[in-house]
Amino acid sequence: MVCCRSFQSVVEPQEAGTEMDTSWPRFFGCFCAVISVAVGFGCTTSVSQHEELRPEWDVDQVEIIHWRASDGSFEQGFALEASGLAASRGHLFVPSEKYARILVLDQTTDPRARVIRLDVPRHSELEGIAVDGEKLLLCDEAHASVYEVSIGDDIHRAADDASEPLKTKMLPFADLEVRGGKIGFEGIEIGPDDGRMYVLLERSGSEKTACVSKIYRVRRAGDSLITDIEPLEVALADCAWRLTGLAWWEGRLIALRTQFPGERYEVVEINLTTGAAEVVLELTDVLRSVATLGWSNNVEGIAVTEDGALWLVADNAVTGVIDDPLPPPNDDRTLLLRI
Repeated sequence: MVCCRSFQSVVEPQEAGTEMDTSWPRFFGCFCAVISVAVGFGCTTSVSQHEELRPEWDVDQVEIIHWRASDGSFEQGFALEASGLAASRGHLFVPSEKYARILVLDQTTDPRARVIRLDVPRHSELEGIAVDGEKLLLCDEAHASVYEVSIGDDIHRAADDASEPLKTKMLPFADLEVRGGKIGFEGIEIGPDDGRMYVLLERSGSEKTACVSKIYRVRRAGDSLITDIEPLEVALADCAWRLTGLAWWEGRLIALRTQFPGERYEVVEINLTTGAAEVVLELTDVLRSVATLGWSNNVEGIAVTEDGALWLVADNAVTGVIDDPLPPPNDDRTLLLRI
């Protein structure tokens, strides 16, 4: 049983234009509930082949991170639809789904978001993002495509929005028949051992046939992508569930698994042989609580940083095809969490 101080008092939103006190982390600690799942996450001793390695992420020590953007239209009070998250060398990369932008943030409690424009096809819906050396890879749900963005040594010093848009290269799938649409590619990662791209299709199937999430494993062949191994099929309890967002933790592939409209949220580990998914962190109580404070809880992006922290970002809007150049203000703010 965990009982603690007032939840509201430690996560009350910051007023615009004020400096934040970052001397103490903002803890989410007062659920006063049994957290039997989290209690089992403490194995840090050497692990044999038959022992399970469990993460030490503590849902009682969750921080809401506030950022200040170089372009005011990409502050957290605007409809950014932030759907992906990647981490590399002290930085976070967050695509704004329908506005052809990437936000580059320092991994601090009071970061500044540098807003980078991208040259992508019209009506792209940028979802997952991965760092591959000196390049960024993004998947586009609307066009069922992967884009490559070369930044070189400037990947962590990228220019702000006033610069020319960064050129992207489309990498089509040579042997997949996946059409673009609302239910499409949601995540992308690079295998730390095999160098493959792992591209997540959030859900396919129907209630009659059963629904699964698919993780395609592809390799680069010139300017195309080809599959050289069967995709992983991750079974879903029903078609209200989906996987969204991929990341690597201790050499293991993890994903966000969410249910709509029941608002259930889990981090799961994917077995790379069978596709079986095992819950390693339950987030439902935390994410239901932050929604009462005006934050979107539709988490879609996930990343693990070098210090072992788990980061999550939430899509804060639901829109159709749009032609507006900048996101409008939104009631639900973009949530960035660190655990």
